[in-house]
Amino acid sequence: MEQSEVFLNALIENNNKIIRIIYRKFYPKIESYIVHNSGSEKDAQDVFQDALMYLIIKHKSKKLEIKSFESYLFGICRNRWNTAIRGRKVIKSDFAILKEERVDLSQFVLAQQRLEFYTDKFQMLSDNCKKVLGSYFSEMTYAEIMEELSYSTINTVRQRVFKCKAQLIKLIKADSRYKKLTK
Repeated sequence: MEQSEVFLNALIENNNKIIRIIYRKFYPKIESYIVHNSGSEKDAQDVFQDALMYLIIKHKSKKLEIKSFESYLFGICRNRWNTAIRGRKVIKSDFAILKEERVDLSQFVLAQQRLEFYTDKFQMLSDNCKKVLGSYFSEMTYAEIMEELSYSTINTVRQRVFKCKAQLIKLIKADSRYKKLTK
């Protein structure tokens, strides 16, 4: 079995031993890239987690055939980070111009429906996942979450956030309203 396949299967099977290897082996390079491109350690953690989630979802839906796991993972992370940066960019000019944005009523209604949908799915999670993701989404660091929820290591927190996010995504995508709300 090729290394890429071992890593993909480990992610799907939640093999903590190999997932720790993935973190040790690949995370530092991703963190370095993001920090050197206007990001923070928290940004790197988020992008890395999102990339792993993406790999799990993609590999479950259609078996991926990857020659270099490292290159593929780095590409996903780089693309996700570049997309995030584009969303953050502020147009700079000699004068700061503030524009009042008008919110279209239909966009507001859709945003409200999405929020209600997400909240419903969030409430379906276990109490532990609600606490973990609630802390994570309120931008607590992994160290703060570890201390607050009495986890033994930061890696344990990362894995718990990863699993809870995966569960939330699964709940969301399993609902027939999901496709309607993403159009």
